[in-house]
Amino acid sequence: MSIANLKRRLEEKLSGHSVVDVTNAKFVKPQRLLKTLSVLDQKFDDLENSLPLDEKIFRSISKLESSGFGHLTRRDWKNLAWALSKILPGAQEKLIFSDIGKRIIQHFQQSEMDLIGLVYFPLLYSYFALENEDVKSKPAIWVQLRDILNTNRSGVYRELKRPKKWMNTLVDYSEILSNSPTKSFVKRFLEDKDASSIANELESLKMAPNSWFWDNLIKSSIQSIKDMNEQDYLKIIPRFIDLAEQNVLYTTDILIALLERYARTSKREIVNEVLKHLALNQWGNPQYDSSAGWNNVNSETKRMVIQWFVRADLEAFFKVFSYGAETRRFNYWMRFIKQVSLSEIFLNEDAIFRATRQQEEFKRKNQGRFKRIIGKSSAANAFMIKIGGYYIVEFSELNNATYFYRKLPYKSFKSDLQVVNITDLKSTAKADFYLSHNGAWENSFDNRLKGLGIYPD
Repeated sequence: MSIANLKRRLEEKLSGHSVVDVTNAKFVKPQRLLKTLSVLDQKFDDLENSLPLDEKIFRSISKLESSGFGHLTRRDWKNLAWALSKILPGAQEKLIFSDIGKRIIQHFQQSEMDLIGLVYFPLLYSYFALENEDVKSKPAIWVQLRDILNTNRSGVYRELKRPKKWMNTLVDYSEILSNSPTKSFVKRFLEDKDASSIANELESLKMAPNSWFWDNLIKSSIQSIKDMNEQDYLKIIPRFIDLAEQNVLYTTDILIALLERYARTSKREIVNEVLKHLALNQWGNPQYDSSAGWNNVNSETKRMVIQWFVRADLEAFFKVFSYGAETRRFNYWMRFIKQVSLSEIFLNEDAIFRATRQQEEFKRKNQGRFKRIIGKSSAANAFMIKIGGYYIVEFSELNNATYFYRKLPYKSFKSDLQVVNITDLKSTAKADFYLSHNGAWENSFDNRLKGLGIYPD
């Protein structure tokens, strides 16, 4: 236990006494007897705080409806507190949100300490038993229940004749009944890989697995990405990737937060393969307007990821799919990478059916992002990039020219059969112009592109 938590417990206990109790400690403590007593206390607590059968809970509700608050027994009061997170037969919502539930909360809010002490743990259970859908808009009655628990915590703690594990937990983690209930747990949650250690720490509170608390913990962790320093953020990326795989409901929120933060780092031009492929699997190719998922991030972040794909496509084309292709063309087009809004790779039969290990790896990671070339002259692979208003097509074989088109040179696809005839990519009739790679061709390319208003980055 930390010094702060120990101090908090002492303050909570001593605040109800004007004089500090002094215990005569002349005799040796009976350790075995104390241990047995502790076990018995725990069993008694478990029995005392066990959830009653629904039929007993519903019976107390019926008694309240027929006779009012004046005829309830101690067991009935506890049953009413347990009932708040229940849905009564024939009802559409949990009791706490109904008129009778609101009456129960209001009654407890005005009650004396002896009744609050009796129902405190059942109220605490109901508070945490609600799900995220129940409390995401922070309904007033739920906040009212939290205020009852928070306001009376110290008083209940002082009135306890012996320590309760669940109350010690509430004292140690006082913020758990605040507006930021999971803030102090975020760092541990991210470092521990999962919530098991936190769940064990809070086990005495008997939180349900679907409690709003766990949802809040994950969302608070995601929100923490925004304010992380760069070093901590880069280290924590794998943890959030694991979290996205374990909790698919949060994958979109995690991906948005990771990409937006990565776009603000000094590493934004360095491809993060894991983030890139997670984004591709979730939202599709960011180069296509039809991939609506990319509207979740701002335009600068989307542009960063597009550059990742362009860089990967250029590297794959010249290093994996081009036998003997010179690096001069790769270096040339990399000078324009920030202006490329679309990149595509077209593979011949060898690359499709007789691929090398590296080629298979690229195809596996880029399902749906490459097309197949057919036609009589399909020996060459090809790639296409769009810069400004021009679609530019290069081929892997060195004796091919570079073709410039004002319109997409092939028909767009309405099916998953991604097949393009090489005559559509290599057409002197449809191309605006084409340039050959002769001599110091880089200079002639630069001059022609400048005439189109296209300059290196």
